[in-house]
Order: sequence, then structure tokens, then C-alpha cells
Amino acid sequence: MTPWNERPIEVANLFNPAFCTLVLREAISEYHKTKKSGLDYPIAFLILPVILSKSIREALPSTTITKLHTWLQTNQEIRIRLDSKIHSLSTITKEAILFGLQYQVLAFDKEGALIAPKCKLKKFDSTESEAASCIKKAGMLGRWFANAGDTITLLSIWGVKLF
Repeated sequence: MTPWNERPIEVANLFNPAFCTLVLREAISEYHKTKKSGLDYPIAFLILPVILSKSIREALPSTTITKLHTWLQTNQEIRIRLDSKIHSLSTITKEAILFGLQYQVLAFDKEGALIAPKCKLKKFDSTESEAASCIKKAGMLGRWFANAGDTITLLSIWGVKLF
């Protein structure tokens, strides 16, 4: 992991651990509200590559009415690009999870799944900024993932291999 002060300013701003933690927290929180269980750790590695890529985020439907597997069938180019994005952002995802754990805005439940414990956070500015768009789409993604099936199914329809 590159020390914070040695990162290019653009990278440091876009991949700020606090912001990335908020993106993860929103997805994890909405996943939990929908499925009534924590988010399996491997699924967390899909969230930032999908949300932080503007082209993928903007291609996402606005609601979970569209089924994930149907959407991926009509947007197959996203699966092709996603593998490299997951690989390149895995360190950022781990850093965001560690940041969230350290500040107790993320936690692991008894089964080892990620949860968003209750805590006092300021409301995120809901204006139409790119950051607000990321948070909003992360919540939708969390609900979508919760309705897509188990972890193996979810990862396989995205084309992600565990081994």
C-alpha cells in the first residue's frame, strides 16, 4: 500500500478511505435492510469498482425492479472491464474496510459478514454532486445484491472467480 503522502493528489482525493468507507457502508446497510444478514466479505470487492467507475455507475438502473442478471446480459461489456477494476481497487477496498472498522462505522457479525452498525453520522449532502450520486447508487447496489442470490451466484453472474 502506497503511503498516503506519496499518492498523486487525484488518486488520494478519488480513493479517500473515508469516502470509500461511506460508499461501502451505504451498500452494506441497504443489503442488510433487504436481506436481514451481513454482506459476505468477497462481495464488498465488487462495490467500489462498480460505483467509482462513472461509466458503470451511470449505466446502473435507477431501481432494483430490473433484475441484475437481465441487466448484465444487456450490458456485457461491463463484465469485461470489471475484472481489471476489481484487481486494481482491491487494495483501496481493503483500506476502506480497515478504516471503517477502525472508526466503528463497519463491523463483522458473528458469521464474519460485514455490517453497518448504528452510529451517529452526519447526513450526506444530497445535492446532485458526483459524490452524492455514488452514495445513492451504492444503496441501490446493496439492495440489488441482496436480491440476486447467494454469494457464489452473485459473483458468478458478474464473472468473478474466487479461485
